[in-house]
Amino acid sequence: MGFMEIVGHYQNGMIIPENGISLPDGTQVTITVRTAIPKRDDAMSDEERQRYLAALARIDAVPNENPGDTFNAADHDRVLYGDGS
Repeated sequence: MGFMEIVGHYQNGMIIPENGISLPDGTQVTITVRTAIPKRDDAMSDEERQRYLAALARIDAVPNENPGDTFNAADHDRVLYGDGS
C-alpha cells in the first residue's frame, strides 16, 4: 500500500484538496489536522530581559573563593555514597 500526502482545507463540512487533486470514490484516507502554534504570552518584556541579564552579570561577578579546588561531582558522590565496594 502506498502513501501520499495531499494538502487541503476544510470548508462547509468537507475536506477540499488543493491543486485540483481528486481521488476515486471509496479511497481510504487518514486526516492529520495541523493547528497553528499558539503565540506564547509569557515572553519577557525588554525591561524584564534587562533585569534578568543584570542579575546573571551579578552572579557571574561573584569571586571564586576556591580557585585551586579540584573537587568535582564524582568526588562529591564518592564522599556521600562511598566508592561502591
